Amino acid sequence: MKTVILFFSNTGSTKSMAVTFQKHLEGAGHSVSLHDGFSILKEYLAAGEKEVTPLLSNYRGALKEADIVGIGSYVFLSTIPKGVETILTKETTPTSLFAKMKYYFSFSSFGHSSGEVTYYLATYLHKKNEFAKYLGSVSQRDPVNDIPRQPPRGRIDEVPTKELKKVDDFGKDLVARLNGGKLPPMHKILTTRHYPADAKPGDYLGPIKIDSEKCTSCLECVTVCPYNALAKPEEGAAVKIPVWDGSSCYGCSRCFNLCPVRAIEFPKVRSEKKEQYFWGRSDPELVRQPIPCFPILMCRAVTKTDIVILLILIVCLQLIPFVFQDSNDDSSFALVSGYS
Repeated sequence: MKTVILFFSNTGSTKSMAVTFQKHLEGAGHSVSLHDGFSILKEYLAAGEKEVTPLLSNYRGALKEADIVGIGSYVFLSTIPKGVETILTKETTPTSLFAKMKYYFSFSSFGHSSGEVTYYLATYLHKKNEFAKYLGSVSQRDPVNDIPRQPPRGRIDEVPTKELKKVDDFGKDLVARLNGGKLPPMHKILTTRHYPADAKPGDYLGPIKIDSEKCTSCLECVTVCPYNALAKPEEGAAVKIPVWDGSSCYGCSRCFNLCPVRAIEFPKVRSEKKEQYFWGRSDPELVRQPIPCFPILMCRAVTKTDIVILLILIVCLQLIPFVFQDSNDDSSFALVSGYS
């Protein structure tokens, strides 16, 4: 069967999930075409959202013939990133394109909270063709891709092996279910619109700063920015660095993480002290570490060290009454010691 997988990936994690599903489905004899949602969006925005651009036309053509459709996105501020809905609207992808769809699935990658992104994407596909069968959804938990919470320079969080296995197992499940295996229970149907994150960097990350001495004018940042917030320098400009448009930027930090010479920083959040993050880094000089702990302080996996620290904190809290009690106050002593 013909399969279409649309993915919205920031620094590679969600794309890797799509590639995993492609591997399993093609191994079972299905044809698979992958479509980069942000590349489609970038081209569509550059055209003023007024015409069917080549990448969008290619995606729409594939949908017309698709028996299986999968859509995935990374999670931004517990919801879908800005721009995803632009590609999913009736104007860009009419319902008629899903007439042949027999099966569908959804997936997401997240660092802090998965929100309801997989439900939103599955609900979207269900409404496009209510006769299509649901193959399931999966969410992959990754290191936090958020500048203030990324590791310090020289360190990088390891991708949890169990999460990679979960995604690989889901790919096997897709094949098994298409071969007559038991289908999963129906997903939650969202009845309200799932608004995309509309955060502005001025409120959170702040404006970017491009170091003209480091910048090589490779324009990688211009290429990877999905919102066209970075543009080529004007002809004849004294300083040959990309031009940043704060009104178009949504703070995805793709430019910071993917700049090959680290010429881009977000001074407000002191990004110069943070290591860049992108999927599958293999730099041997980077010290690898488990996803840092304390879930309550931003979703990091609990380790034995965390448990020890937590126990120490509990003991310290228990000692506070003794530290601050008045030694001349008999009632205080009686209260703390348990005597009356």
